[in-house]
Amino acid sequence: MRSLFLTLAFSTALCAGTPTTSAAPEGAAQNSLLVLPAQGLEVDLTSGDVTRKGVTGQCLETVSKAGSNLLVVAKNPGDDKPTVSVDGMIRELGGPDQDGARLGTIRLARDGSLVHMRTWKTGDKQTELLQDGVVRLSFKRGTLAKLLRFTEDQALLLVTRQGKPAQLVRHKRGADGRISREPEVLLDFASCTPERVVIRGDILWARMACRDTETAGIYRVDLTNGSIEAPVMADETTNFITLPRPDRPDGEAVLTVSGSPAGMNFYYAATGLLAAQTGEVRACSSDAEGLQSWNQSYRLRALAALYEKTGDPVFAALARKSIRLTLAAQDGVNGRTTDQNPACGWSSTIYATDTNDRMTLMINQAMIANSLAKACEILGEGCTEVLADRITETHACLADTYEPDFDATAGLYRINKDIDFRFKGSIAPWNWQVSMAGLLKDLPDPALKTRSASILEGFYDEWSADENGALFRYWPTSALEDRDGSPSKRAGERYEDTGHAGISLLSAAEFSDLMTSDHVAGLKNREDFLLTFGSEIPRDLDGAGPRGTRWFPAGGWSSIPSEAFKNRFAGPVPGVQSADTVFAYANLFDPDAIFQLTLTVHSCKSTCEPHRTYTYKSWQAFMEDNPFFKLQPG
Repeated sequence: MRSLFLTLAFSTALCAGTPTTSAAPEGAAQNSLLVLPAQGLEVDLTSGDVTRKGVTGQCLETVSKAGSNLLVVAKNPGDDKPTVSVDGMIRELGGPDQDGARLGTIRLARDGSLVHMRTWKTGDKQTELLQDGVVRLSFKRGTLAKLLRFTEDQALLLVTRQGKPAQLVRHKRGADGRISREPEVLLDFASCTPERVVIRGDILWARMACRDTETAGIYRVDLTNGSIEAPVMADETTNFITLPRPDRPDGEAVLTVSGSPAGMNFYYAATGLLAAQTGEVRACSSDAEGLQSWNQSYRLRALAALYEKTGDPVFAALARKSIRLTLAAQDGVNGRTTDQNPACGWSSTIYATDTNDRMTLMINQAMIANSLAKACEILGEGCTEVLADRITETHACLADTYEPDFDATAGLYRINKDIDFRFKGSIAPWNWQVSMAGLLKDLPDPALKTRSASILEGFYDEWSADENGALFRYWPTSALEDRDGSPSKRAGERYEDTGHAGISLLSAAEFSDLMTSDHVAGLKNREDFLLTFGSEIPRDLDGAGPRGTRWFPAGGWSSIPSEAFKNRFAGPVPGVQSADTVFAYANLFDPDAIFQLTLTVHSCKSTCEPHRTYTYKSWQAFMEDNPFFKLQPG
């Protein structure tokens, strides 16, 4: 049995490029520890080790106690799923049936019963709650189910079914300890949309927005009567904060934030990187669930961006750790190389029809490899020669891997025809093409450089515009012609969605010589149009499709920001701690702009009263003293 109570060790091959402080700016050695006092968490910035409650590991995701039981969730480099142990004994979460699903929240009750959530990316795309490895609850596609609490007698969930209000639901545990399938609705949120919920006995505290109020705020709801009244604090920046015990107020601790655009950008970027997923604990992950391509790649870009703008060695140290572990998660060093999955890639399991199949999709590889190259370039000498060589080799290997999929007639890449994927053999979508062009751009082969520029030119050639700015579609015209050449079919194809558009723009922005002033103006106009919808953004660029916070533009959109976009990011936006949004804040941060930042901790009971205020006039002052984390000598 692998021990989770020892620092994770790497072979010489995986440890190549272990971070050193020799190339870091002065001060790196003086502050070699990142500490989160309220969480009892410590990160050694030299080794990358994360320690919590006496447990140490490179990728230690959770350490929590439930009564006398200790839950530990951790990964080794390249792991598809974390190893979960209770009191030192490994618990299986669902065996092979877990493959093909994204793992969610894990909770342990005092009696030792373990529950976890998982969401499927294929099949019926349902979300399930499993208790001790057995499915107890299932929620249909389109339903958001969040596990809030699991105890000896109940499971509390926040459930939002498509088109219906959110509900706080209780599932009691029977005499045999099993979770009942029959829900008991404790609270219907009606016109309110809860973003974060804290339960203290019969009192529910929620950060949420309600349709009859102009802004989000903190609400106190007595569950004995279920009445949602006016917020105890109305401020879009409000959020709950966990403080070290000596600093906690008598009531619920609530934080408000104000400041200049630079102050707000830095605040949300720095806390998103250093106070959440602290120590880059998901960098060990394989890409089975897309954690490398859709989480770690953006976080690495954000770390590199803040290092480039501040020179603070904490960002460089965490970026190096991220690079090292992402390379250690490649299929080759983890024995997963096949004819379809190259040694230099990161294969996924969530996209295949058959969950036993792994696929190395071009878009995922380009997202990961491009972030590695960008970060290494920014770190300069801080990206060791060994790491830089590995990244260069990875780019060349991936270019060779997908060369047989290049269609010279179309001038675009196809999706591999031999994989278990519903669009196999098709001309790939534009976000795949542009991201792959970004990978080819810096390779030494002049033919590949020319190809990368040609792909971008083809992308722009298919753009159109209306009175609200630039428009483009998900599929290239040649992909649609493959399936049905009729003009009516092509005309009926919907425009690109905001999420995939951001992926395309992330790499398109690297081709500054090909992005004209007209392109920039068209994109900024499109951003302005989308932002007129508030937080509930329509899915598609032209305003069509369902509306929701998940479509709020972030990621690559931040490389071509309009004034309205900058203004909106001078405060909290939907998904404020999601990886692409954290990157957007880091990307927008201007270190030369006026920096002002004020944090006010409030004590909330029936009303909220100020408890303590922190004021900063520079990012350096924030890094030196804030209520979230500390940097100190080892």
